[in-house]
Amino acid sequence: MIFAIYSHILEPSLYSGEGVLDLSRFSKQFRVLGGGVLLVFAYSPMLWDLSSDRNALFDEGKIVLSRSDSVLDGRPIFQARLTDSLISGYFGKDKLLSFDIMGLKSSQVTGVDSETRSTEVSRFAEIKTGPYKGGKLIKGTIHSNFYVDARNLSIPVRVIDKVIKSLSSKIDFRRSLKKGDQFEIAFDSKNELIYSKIKTRRRQASVYKFGKEGYFFENGEKVGGAQSGGSFAAPIRGKMRVSSPFGLRVHPVTKRYKRHAGVDLIAGYGTPIYAIYDGIVTRASRYSGYGKCVDIKHKNGYTSRYAHLSRYAVRSGARVKKGQLIAYSGSSGVATGPHLHLELARNRVNLNPMRVKMIVADNPKRVSSKARFSSLKNYFSKLSDSVK
Repeated sequence: MIFAIYSHILEPSLYSGEGVLDLSRFSKQFRVLGGGVLLVFAYSPMLWDLSSDRNALFDEGKIVLSRSDSVLDGRPIFQARLTDSLISGYFGKDKLLSFDIMGLKSSQVTGVDSETRSTEVSRFAEIKTGPYKGGKLIKGTIHSNFYVDARNLSIPVRVIDKVIKSLSSKIDFRRSLKKGDQFEIAFDSKNELIYSKIKTRRRQASVYKFGKEGYFFENGEKVGGAQSGGSFAAPIRGKMRVSSPFGLRVHPVTKRYKRHAGVDLIAGYGTPIYAIYDGIVTRASRYSGYGKCVDIKHKNGYTSRYAHLSRYAVRSGARVKKGQLIAYSGSSGVATGPHLHLELARNRVNLNPMRVKMIVADNPKRVSSKARFSSLKNYFSKLSDSVK
């Protein structure tokens, strides 16, 4: 291509009026052409950099830095992807010329969305006193999914996993979290979870580490308090009262003798209903005269059904734990009033749920000291308020 340009544009000017080759003109134009080619090659890396991703990674030793459009007093901000530090500095040719590790407040930093992903600088508060000294509390927002957004804020993997495990009975991390939902996570200097709160448009759930006793929900109930074991848990809190027994009975609507495949338990409208054992939700929808119904498949051939519900707390395909909230009682379908219809079967043979050993779940494990637990909640509440 260069030769074609040379021959068609430059070459005619190399001859004098008599058609004799002018060597001085040849030398001058050759230098101009060669200089232009060298200039293009010299600036090609810069042109490539301008057209490429603005979040290109740069390797400074063991720290991988990600360039963003965030600014601090007119200077670019870089967030260390493999550390928990915020770094400010300047890019030189192909590398970071200088940088400073800084403790920044969120009010000092302005985050701007990049072309490829949302760049958000951590909003955090350091824990400077007490048993968790050296830890930090970080606030975040859901942009894509909880795990990715938490990792983008340099929250350790083991902490994220603990949050999901602790709050999975309250929050469906796969389906419930939407863009714009908020989360708070606090962990100590050993990367152990000490507090977390997930806030969606409809609900919020919190978990706290209470000394050596373990993790507790905001109401003081121990996480996993309805322990998994060989027995089934009760589907409602408190004493269970049967309004219609298992077996043959006079149907309250049709007034005919009909076999009752389960039991009806007295439960006011909107009473929380809990899974009686670990399993997978195979149905969370309306089903004939059962109305709004939840079916769960358990191990060893067991299945359970919860019918005449008012609304659901889980979806089909969800994995649930024993004692996990799954729905609320109601009077949907063929029913004379609000109650819970509970069925239990093994290998498709219905069993009397009241003859199966159950753990009454009205007294789950709770914190040993309400006063100290209340102080712990107030502490994290104030720490959270300090992060704007």
